[in-house]
Amino acid sequence: MIEQQIIELIQQHGVLAVMAGAMIEEILVPIPSPLIPMAAGSIILEPYSMVQTAALHAFFIIALPASIASVISSYFVYAIAYFGGEPIIRRYGKYLDLHWDEVQQLERHFGGRREKYLVFLFRAIPIVPLSLVSGAAGLFQMEWKSYSVWTFLGMLPRNFALAMLGWYFADSLIQISTQISSASRAVAVLTVATVGGFILYRKTQSLYKYLLFEKF
Repeated sequence: MIEQQIIELIQQHGVLAVMAGAMIEEILVPIPSPLIPMAAGSIILEPYSMVQTAALHAFFIIALPASIASVISSYFVYAIAYFGGEPIIRRYGKYLDLHWDEVQQLERHFGGRREKYLVFLFRAIPIVPLSLVSGAAGLFQMEWKSYSVWTFLGMLPRNFALAMLGWYFADSLIQISTQISSASRAVAVLTVATVGGFILYRKTQSLYKYLLFEKF
């Protein structure tokens, strides 16, 4: 059982296992992402310490190193989308009625302050899949320095909150992390379904216009 293996690794290697797990789960390996900081919170933090002490340790011992590791590993998906998104859309987008000019229009609409705030927000929400945020930022060709800063700032509250959650609910660690992971998968499915529905709508509209033009 992968959950038990993660817990055992954190018990044996502490923060190093947390950083390694944070890097691996970002690169599309099927590790429940909430489990890593939550398990760290339940194992590394003293179970009977005061809230202030636990929070201080959760921030510096878990959230900070895990967030740095997440930023580093997120470059993998970010780079693929950044360098591969435009060529793929230019070559195959016509089959989906999607054009690079439309992606650029979206980038201009969400660019600037709005772009970095969205990266921060979606990184900070535990149920949002991390690879979706990295991929979207890369596809919209967000400047890498700004992406790095706002990814790190978004991961800090995410990892901190999950570590404290794991510390407080240590006895229900796997159950809670599984529920959060299930919600994250639901968000991913909903996102894919929304994009698929939009593409289907665009194709239907194009077909309708083509038939209308041919008829008249």
